[in-house]
Amino acid sequence: MNPITLCFLDTSLERRYRRHQLESIRQISRLTIPLSCLMFAAYGVIELFTHDDCSLLHTVRLVVLVLVLGLFRLTWQPHLMVYSNQIFSLITLISAGGVLTMYYLEIDHRPNAYFITLIMMLFWCYTLIGLQYVYALACGMLIWLGFSLTSNFDKNQELVVLIDQHFFLLIANILAALGAFARERQSRLLFLRECHITGERDSLRDHAMRDSLTGLLNRRALMEHLDQVLDIQAPGVVQAALFIDLDGFKPINDRHGHQIGDQVLSFIAGRLSNTLRGNDIVGRLGGDEFLVLISREGDGRKGPEQLARRLVDAISRPIHLEVDGEPLIIGVSASVGVCLFPFSGATPETIIARADGAMYEAKQRGRGRVVAANPLRLVL
Repeated sequence: MNPITLCFLDTSLERRYRRHQLESIRQISRLTIPLSCLMFAAYGVIELFTHDDCSLLHTVRLVVLVLVLGLFRLTWQPHLMVYSNQIFSLITLISAGGVLTMYYLEIDHRPNAYFITLIMMLFWCYTLIGLQYVYALACGMLIWLGFSLTSNFDKNQELVVLIDQHFFLLIANILAALGAFARERQSRLLFLRECHITGERDSLRDHAMRDSLTGLLNRRALMEHLDQVLDIQAPGVVQAALFIDLDGFKPINDRHGHQIGDQVLSFIAGRLSNTLRGNDIVGRLGGDEFLVLISREGDGRKGPEQLARRLVDAISRPIHLEVDGEPLIIGVSASVGVCLFPFSGATPETIIARADGAMYEAKQRGRGRVVAANPLRLVL
């Protein structure tokens, strides 16, 4: 974090923080800007009783109100929300410019009310409008500079009074800036803490939903995904669960050890992932059992069965390993049971059970087979 501007050195993190703050800025501005405009207009009524001719003052006030409300209206556009800080900075500078113009118009009448308004505007831009600290600081410095230039036109102003005004405006700037600095720093530290907590939570959730050996989704994650899929029944889309069980895997563990068996499972997991489409889901149920969840439009039963055969072909390719410097070629095949869904009374448990039953039938017919569960009435 930059110690002066408070901006994160990581640009992606800074963008995330600004997006995070957009809703907060929007809520604050929806209240403070209309209320400020109302008070700004209300003082115009007071001017009717304190000035003999206030037509120029009212003209400036009207122009400022129109410009401010026009810019404020832009922040309601979703595609302009990301520019909220720039728009609010412009609103602040236009408002300050209007007050300085009125100060100049009344410079011969000791315009103390407009000087006080400038001090109020400093606190307004630092704390009430929702500006990011670095933007508020820039606006505060420009307001102070604008007053310094405008006050030079007052040839009758006593030097002591002029120094007092500059001093109070500077002090107001410093105090408001310190308050805004502390508030935003705390906000950014809380944001970092939230990111850290969220990252840890996501990491723990991902760890809890992933198989530690293959990196695929585990049984719990597959069940949750099935639950979500069953809640969304898209017309014309056929879902299918492919239950995959490796043939002849136990002898690999018995002959070569579990370390080689684990390597084989990792190879198979990679081949399954590489054969599937981007929106297909693959996970490991446990042991040498895998589950693939797919959705196809208008394919009916044919598409999932064709994919199952491609998966069997991918699994059946020889696996080349190396043990103690010696090459080792492992060959496995797979039996696949296919269950189409949704169907009446479908649950994650019944879907997996039907696919499992079809897989056992495939094993009974021989290795490397694909068998679909008994055709069921699809609910489309």
